[in-house]
Amino acid sequence: MRLRNGIMELIVCLVLIGLSVVGAVSAFATGLRRDIDGLLLILVCVLIGSVFSTMLFVLAKQEGWLAHLSLPRRRSVVGSPHIQKPVVEES
Repeated sequence: MRLRNGIMELIVCLVLIGLSVVGAVSAFATGLRRDIDGLLLILVCVLIGSVFSTMLFVLAKQEGWLAHLSLPRRRSVVGSPHIQKPVVEES
């Protein structure tokens, strides 16, 4: 069930990123960027694209699709055999 949820989230993210790119391209193609409506359309498209791109990156990292980008886990120092306690000499 988890894989299906991941795929659905992936599809939603890709569709919204695609729509934001189409909206920004259409604003530039129609010459709408010269007034406030075009500026707001471009800014909203950039905002939506960046939010869902970040969500796509987080989803890919959680699903393990970007395993080489994950941080290596640190080993616990407690109980490690190669670390020995200091020797205290009693006189």
